[in-house]
Amino acid sequence: MRRVLTGVIVAVLALAGCSGSDDPAAVSFELPGEVPSDVTFIDAPPTAPPAPSFELELLDGATLDLAEQWAERPVVLVFFESFCELCAQQQADITALSEEYRDAVLFVGVGSASRADDAAEYVREHDITYPVGLNADGEIFRRYGVDEPPLVALIARGGQLVRGWPGGVDDLGAQLTEFVVAE
Repeated sequence: MRRVLTGVIVAVLALAGCSGSDDPAAVSFELPGEVPSDVTFIDAPPTAPPAPSFELELLDGATLDLAEQWAERPVVLVFFESFCELCAQQQADITALSEEYRDAVLFVGVGSASRADDAAEYVREHDITYPVGLNADGEIFRRYGVDEPPLVALIARGGQLVRGWPGGVDDLGAQLTEFVVAE
């Protein structure tokens, strides 16, 4: 009886995909809730250019309109590829910040050359909960001047491009406090 029960449990776990599915639709994302009332945002410098707007199909099949999001809150774009070692090295810090600023700042991952199943695996491997999508034709990468990932771009509430960091950024938390969120 014990072997039968163990076999049933193993079969159920295998069907449920307890170790994660390779199906890109198996990842899901939540947009932030209301901006907390005790959070204020710093205005972008008057010389900050407008950020290029775009819609992005997310790995879970939803579509994200970036301009709708930055109307309410700052946005951090994380340009990555699933095969990028430097992206992977920086991802734990970015993921932690995305959780810390969950309701105040929207983080969005944008890939281009990665396959959907590889990007979904990257999302699961790095416990990414912020929205991630792929732009296969590379147009978003071009509009933001991304030659190769990683690149992190900071967009102030209202849609001004405040700063971009080719090669990623080690002190993103300090940058968010300086440029975007007033405590």
